Amino acid sequence: MSSNSSWVPSEDAQTLFSERCWLQGVIISSIAYGITAALYFLSFHLLTRAKNHVEFRKRLPLLIYITLSFVLGTIFMISLAAFTQMAFIDDRNYPGGPSAYENNMFSIPIDDTGNAAFVLSNWLSDALVVWRFKVIYQECRFPIWIVVFFPCLMLAGSVVMGIMFLIQVSTTNPYVTGGINFTLPFFSLSLALNIILTIAIVLRLLTMRHRIVSVLGSKYGTQYTSITAMTIESASLYSAVSIAFLALFAIGNAVSQVFLQSLSQIQTIATLLIVFRISQGKGWTTETATRVMTTRGSDDLGKMRFAGASVTLGGPDEVTKNIDGYAA
Repeated sequence: MSSNSSWVPSEDAQTLFSERCWLQGVIISSIAYGITAALYFLSFHLLTRAKNHVEFRKRLPLLIYITLSFVLGTIFMISLAAFTQMAFIDDRNYPGGPSAYENNMFSIPIDDTGNAAFVLSNWLSDALVVWRFKVIYQECRFPIWIVVFFPCLMLAGSVVMGIMFLIQVSTTNPYVTGGINFTLPFFSLSLALNIILTIAIVLRLLTMRHRIVSVLGSKYGTQYTSITAMTIESASLYSAVSIAFLALFAIGNAVSQVFLQSLSQIQTIATLLIVFRISQGKGWTTETATRVMTTRGSDDLGKMRFAGASVTLGGPDEVTKNIDGYAA
């Protein structure tokens, strides 16, 4: 049965396209939430399998973190589903249709709740990426406080922009307001932080990969420096989706709605993948660099030596190899 033209709402083509993008974004977000739930329960199961009380206490912060992230993601999905239902079903006769409803009813309580959950989840995810950056650069030549100062400053700026964003969307619509629009600064700062740290983490892991391969061969240390490991550790999934959203949002393209609706779940997935690797014992820790290798010698001469008799490498089976004063 073909569609009857009389059934089409009396809205212009651009408005209908925007509404389609919004609804498709909600569907994609629902699929992403299913992945989020699966990763949460898998990570929770692995983290609770502690051998003793001391180990459990070490894992407890991560358990609390993933639980908070999952709860916030759930709240966001409930809010998103309820608001979509109101726009497309409960209040379908709102003047201008669902698109106008979204623009004009942006500050109702159900949407405010979703926005708050979204921003809080964003802060948690950004904080985790900053923490992973700190962990991976723990053994670099510079004092760690110097290394993390700029990322922490950007994180603080993201928190401030997030607060301003929440204040704005709770009173008016950031898409049509005539004042300062904090939507773009908030997302841009969060994206900039993630892109910078993504690049920095990948470069650090590539450097470690080169050192390991040049000394021990390509089969060692791959669990920390493989393409998959670098993709997950750097949370590059969120960076890629954020770039797509901001580029489309900046030019006013309605397709940005598809990315916006699913952005919260994508960011949560990216961080849960990191925690999942850690719970599997495959994530980079503060001891990894020391355990995998210790570099000595002059950087000017390009020399590197692995110190100490025993270096633990490899995957779950942990291959141990003795290296005595290797110089490259």
